[in-house]
Amino acid sequence: MIKVIIVDDEDLSLKRLKRILTESGAIEVCEVFHDPEKACEYAANHSFDAAFLDITMPRISGMQLIGELRKHHPSLPIVLVTGYEEYAVQAFEKEVIDYIIKPVTAERVSRTIQRLQQLLRDTAISSEPVSPSPRLTVRMLGEFTVLDGANVDIPVKLRTPKTEELLAFLLCAKSTSRDVLADTLWKDLSPQKAWTNINSTLYYVRRAVGDNSDVPLIQKDRNGIRIDRDSIDCDLYEFEALFRQIRQTSTYSPEMFERIDTLYRGELLKGRHYEWALAWSRQLERDFITMMETAAQYHIQQKQPLRTLHYLDRILQIDSIREDIHREKIVIYLSLGRRTEAQWQYQLLEESLHEELGSRPAADIQLLFRQS
Repeated sequence: MIKVIIVDDEDLSLKRLKRILTESGAIEVCEVFHDPEKACEYAANHSFDAAFLDITMPRISGMQLIGELRKHHPSLPIVLVTGYEEYAVQAFEKEVIDYIIKPVTAERVSRTIQRLQQLLRDTAISSEPVSPSPRLTVRMLGEFTVLDGANVDIPVKLRTPKTEELLAFLLCAKSTSRDVLADTLWKDLSPQKAWTNINSTLYYVRRAVGDNSDVPLIQKDRNGIRIDRDSIDCDLYEFEALFRQIRQTSTYSPEMFERIDTLYRGELLKGRHYEWALAWSRQLERDFITMMETAAQYHIQQKQPLRTLHYLDRILQIDSIREDIHREKIVIYLSLGRRTEAQWQYQLLEESLHEELGSRPAADIQLLFRQS
């Protein structure tokens, strides 16, 4: 609803305009005033979206009232209502959005409301804060890639493998101390040499990512070193935020699961054999499997077996000997009348268990297979 005030010293005209505006269903008339000075007092202490003003009023004319109201609301949209067309040119010099000749009609007021709605929509869009473009684009789930934030076709060239590892650690840790860095990446060196290596390697990291702005990507102080996450488009950060969101809500949407599925392109820093990354990688893998199990259960409840099969497949891509997941797939295939695929799924489980553990599927799954 658009909130407006009306100022008109003619009682009948004021009541007629108020009724038409209210009956439109798009306008809420906050207050009406016969006295322009009272309208000024109200404007000093209240907010509203627009004002409908008569032009010819005692003491303060509508033209003067525009200036007084805009002292409190500088961009206030104004609609002038008058019985005299000769004021039209002067009115539009005051940057009013419309000019209505009395007696007002519902049809004419409807066009004014449409114009007002469009103006307020445009104003809302233009006033929305624009998020700054990321200064760095990083992919950590799967192959580790670092790209220029302004041009994602340009990879960032890191000077040495150690430079790359330091950046990867900072991105994972988000915030750390120099002592932790020394113990993690230069544990075989003396503290003094380790600190020297930290400073020189950090210098090359910052130079590679163009970190020379007033608000650096990598920020140092006496307490340690941290990454400015708001300046980085990182799949790991998005994954972690979405994981927390799904865990904290009881109302799921398929888009949530589709997005987290897309984000997890493989294990953390795949191909980089960083000892310190193993625990993080395993935890993220567990978190992803938890999300895929939640997604599968959601689609079972929604009676969408094909989507359920997709998420069960994603789990088996990581843990191929999950008997409960194989069993769930066999049950779904049988419910769909796809017996050949159910039998193939059982054989796949049988082969995986034999190769990995030297065992056979559980008795209930064997029975399910014989019944298929």
